[in-house]
Amino acid sequence: MKKLIITLSLIFLLGCNSSRNSSIDDLINKGDLETLRKKKKEYVDIMNDLRLDLNQINNGITLLDENEQIQVISKFNVIEKEFKTYVKLQATLKTRKNVVILSEFQGQLKNLFVIEGQLVKKGALLAEINDSGLEEQLDQMLIQANFTKDNFDRVKRLWEKNIGSEMQFLKAKSDFEKSKKMVDQIRDQLSKTKIYAPFNGEIDEIISNLGSNLVPGSPILRVVNLDIIYAEAQVPEKYVSSISLGTEAIVSIPLLNKEVTSKIVQTGNFINPNNRTFRIEAPVENKDKRIKQNLNARIKIKNYSNSKAKVVPLRVLREDASGKPYLYKLVTTDKKDIFLTVKSFVEIGNSYNEEIEITTGLSLGDVIVLEGANNVEDNQRVRVIE
Repeated sequence: MKKLIITLSLIFLLGCNSSRNSSIDDLINKGDLETLRKKKKEYVDIMNDLRLDLNQINNGITLLDENEQIQVISKFNVIEKEFKTYVKLQATLKTRKNVVILSEFQGQLKNLFVIEGQLVKKGALLAEINDSGLEEQLDQMLIQANFTKDNFDRVKRLWEKNIGSEMQFLKAKSDFEKSKKMVDQIRDQLSKTKIYAPFNGEIDEIISNLGSNLVPGSPILRVVNLDIIYAEAQVPEKYVSSISLGTEAIVSIPLLNKEVTSKIVQTGNFINPNNRTFRIEAPVENKDKRIKQNLNARIKIKNYSNSKAKVVPLRVLREDASGKPYLYKLVTTDKKDIFLTVKSFVEIGNSYNEEIEITTGLSLGDVIVLEGANNVEDNQRVRVIE
């Protein structure tokens, strides 16, 4: 019966097709745009009426014919749940304790007290540069400084008793202060001949060999501490209001098959004018020391959260000609597992991972069409399978 009705409708439409085409051709030749638009509206109204009648006929057939085949779909029960969205970005893993120690003194590398891979404590002596006789100079200057001190003390005591001239007192004082400064200068120079660890870490690389002639600025060795690594990324400026200190972040390292939950601890105050981004950092613990400096990573930064969101799969949404989103709710009928579709317009919010938040148009407990949403129409009877 259903096929017969469709066939008769097609014959009727085809029978009128030739006369309609000639009439439409005449209107096109005349350039009668207004009449063409009226014709279009008439035909659209006729097609919509036919579609509604056809749906009603099909529903009637389904109601009366137990053997009638109807559209099979699956359903989705609307619930409230926590919904989060994240910004996904590429990141680089860095440490703030990665230092190449440079020479501040000109001389030969005299001693190396560490080897590559060795763990060291902060303040440990790592290397020593030949002091080129500074130690002997210091000894001599200390003798001279002690002499000028004793002389100054003697002249000062006499001066306080009004014995001696002011010129003698000032000269003794000047000699003493000058000798102290010279001792301090030599000690400062000597301190630069010894290299100490700036923090707890590991000797990652020894750059200069024993016996190398160094000048100020020559690299000697690299010390690295990888206990705390920072994931650094550049975030588009449009997220500047939703990402701040303490924002949740998830760092994943594909090469290590590792994922770490963290928080944003640093947000840059500078927007790069070239790419309109700002810098963020999130710490990553590295207890097993598998994470290396400059390793590539991905970071997801939470930019939205709703603890009571109505969320549906993105694939259930459709749009009408004006771009307004809608979906199909299911209404029960008097037959088991048979439902009636109801076209329902909704307003949408944020989307993430093939899910989208519905802000208005859905209520808790509503049932909607899931699989098969693209194959049903409004007011259509459908069969639900689990």
